Amino acid sequence: MWSGGKDSCLAAYEAVSKGFELSTLLSFDYKGSSNMPSGGPPNLLSSIYDRVGRASPSIVSNVLSVIYKKDLSRMVPHEIAPGIIMMQAQAMETSLVQKEVTWNTFEQELRSNLRQLKPKGIEGLVFGVVPPHFPVDTSEKLREYSTLVSHKEWVSRVCSELGIKPLTPLWEKTPDQILNELVAKGFEAIIVVVDSKLLDEKWLGRKIDSEFINEVHRLNRQKGTHVGGSGYHTIVTDSPLFKKRLKIVKSRKVNKKTYLVLDIAEMQAVKKS
Repeated sequence: MWSGGKDSCLAAYEAVSKGFELSTLLSFDYKGSSNMPSGGPPNLLSSIYDRVGRASPSIVSNVLSVIYKKDLSRMVPHEIAPGIIMMQAQAMETSLVQKEVTWNTFEQELRSNLRQLKPKGIEGLVFGVVPPHFPVDTSEKLREYSTLVSHKEWVSRVCSELGIKPLTPLWEKTPDQILNELVAKGFEAIIVVVDSKLLDEKWLGRKIDSEFINEVHRLNRQKGTHVGGSGYHTIVTDSPLFKKRLKIVKSRKVNKKTYLVLDIAEMQAVKKS
């Protein structure tokens, strides 16, 4: 399951490091839907939460749903264009399956594509889902916690029903471990989306490095900004899985009210030094 960001890429790398063969990147391009909550962008975790929440005990589901829906419009999307996802797959020399979906159809499309891939030898699906390592002391953190746990439950359920193995190699790691491993293992992850209430536009275009990690820890202490990235998203431009490095040639910073985006207009694949 490929988003183009740090977590999906590190999860893929971890799976390969454990001896699995990475054969296909599966990526979804989310489009609007009439059933989408007002003000909220299409979001994979949002829809997963709705599906898993309906299977929870009613009193728990109702309480969490009220809290969750209140904060839903503040969820930050990845904002990585399908063309850039394609360049990542080419840089990795890996097959790519891209599908356009809506708020309501992504699970159906996921199941359909996995059924088509199974005869080709696909035995497992790698997810970059990360654990909720933070104190649940606000409604927004409760929303995020329930979303992450719901995502993990949904991963297990869908894979079990399709007879394939769910791989979640980041689930046992802390946010600190994930960021430090990205730096230590030679990943180049660029900040492309930030929550405007937590971070300003100067963060757009920054690389995740030791200085970034120190600063995000400072913001965690001051504002409660999540170290692992609920207030920001990345694009991976280089990693040990890439045969070529991607270089951002032309971009601009765009304000989308609740979040800020580094809108990438041109990107090139270059030889790795």
